[in-house]
Amino acid sequence: MLLNSKSIFLRRVREAQLLKKISKRTANHFISVYKKFDSNKRSEADEKADELLAELITESALKQKS
Repeated sequence: MLLNSKSIFLRRVREAQLLKKISKRTANHFISVYKKFDSNKRSEADEKADELLAELITESALKQKS
């Protein structure tokens, strides 16, 4: 089943922003960079950006606990 990776990625960015895991500026940066990719490259970019976003959220959560 093919999922719309763009909508999944954008939802994850918005979710991270709403949970205060990333700033609005960072969220806007992720979205603007993502939109620069053509549709053929977006799935590859989505995977990498998703990994980076997950790392960023993890690091932010660890910093907040400290």
